[in-house]
Amino acid sequence: MRRSKKRLARNRKTLVAGAAAATGVAAGAAILIGIRAKRRGGLGRVHRNKFDRWFDTLDVDGNEFITEQNLRQAADRVLAARGVPVESPMGIELREATARLWTDFIATGARAGASRVGRKELRSVLAENMLRDRIASGAKLAAVADAYFAITDADGDGLISSGEFVQLLRNWNGVDYQESHRLFEQLDVDHDNRITPDEWRNAIFGFFLSPERRHPANGLMGKVGAPILAPTGS
Repeated sequence: MRRSKKRLARNRKTLVAGAAAATGVAAGAAILIGIRAKRRGGLGRVHRNKFDRWFDTLDVDGNEFITEQNLRQAADRVLAARGVPVESPMGIELREATARLWTDFIATGARAGASRVGRKELRSVLAENMLRDRIASGAKLAAVADAYFAITDADGDGLISSGEFVQLLRNWNGVDYQESHRLFEQLDVDHDNRITPDEWRNAIFGFFLSPERRHPANGLMGKVGAPILAPTGS
């Protein structure tokens, strides 16, 4: 237990030390994505498909609405799979990062007096709050990416192995093992069988911000059109 606490403290120090660098990487990646997207007005098909896929992974009730609770449930599944208590420092950090996804990007799409958004509202609000200013969005998403990286890095070596990655996607959004392994190979750009913090952040940026049809991170929530498995623990 003492060793685990020391490793947790060390990991948190590493994340704090890398926060400024993460913001810089986020801005740089977002600038590149923004330049490529300038020629494309509105919400293109690539983003529409990805946002619809994200919506479907969160709408576990199948009622065609998502809420902040749905995002929190997805985070809690990841915590449960790792055996990390919700009230622990890592649990609180992940929940807070997940809450920021809702407040920063989605909440304004909820109708007056409601706390839920439909598919069309999600598309619209993400186009407005996330894609309009990709540089600012990249900086916000970097913090979310780092929180999910920390909980996924089960052995605390500062890298995500294929096994850790597959477990994350299975519990987070119900992606099957075969698709997860395929995606891992695409995101592991230096082919060292590990995903680094920068590779992970670029995957998050790519999914949410990039309009590129062949971006390797487009399948982060599962391949568009493929069945969505019930996430483990849901």
